[in-house]
Amino acid sequence: MKLNGLEFILVNNALRAALQRQFETPRLIGARGSLAGKRVLEIGCGRGVGMEILLSLGAEHVTGFDLDPKMITLAQKRLAKYGDRTRVFVGDAEAIDAPDASFDAVVDYGVIHHIPGWPQALKEIARVLKPGGMFYFEDLLKGLISTWPAPVFFDHPQATQFHGREFRSQLESAGLSIKKWRQLSEWAIAGRASKSPRPVSSS
Repeated sequence: MKLNGLEFILVNNALRAALQRQFETPRLIGARGSLAGKRVLEIGCGRGVGMEILLSLGAEHVTGFDLDPKMITLAQKRLAKYGDRTRVFVGDAEAIDAPDASFDAVVDYGVIHHIPGWPQALKEIARVLKPGGMFYFEDLLKGLISTWPAPVFFDHPQATQFHGREFRSQLESAGLSIKKWRQLSEWAIAGRASKSPRPVSSS
């Protein structure tokens, strides 16, 4: 789903970008060089700030998509200086336009709770990850999104909001093994989950 006016302001400002760069990403992924040589996908890339941060961690190539064409236009302008190290397009997390096993890492900067079919999105993330690839996620939970006054101001799909235990269960159902998990009550989660390597043939 697309952001409403208030959400757009909250996530597209200098303070949010600074927090994402200086606080969120180092805790979620790591320091400069953490993604060295890797092909990375950001779901819900917005105006491209997150993609720029991922490039700063050493990613060889970063792909991003968003439902909102206006966001993609802004991202293209921001990322033009990186040439062929980036690709952005209008897309849907429930049907990611990428072949199987395309990426070493996928990143969710608080987007999954916007997606009505989020379990399908997790399956798609697992599909496009290479065996052994990592899914880095930070997101909001039902306890925050569905508690007044959030439903009054934000257009989140209330019927499909999830608790932390539900998110964990769906990660595992999608074939993603949890490697790191942090949860703040029923308000927010952050962590990492990896796609299991292909089994080694016994023949």
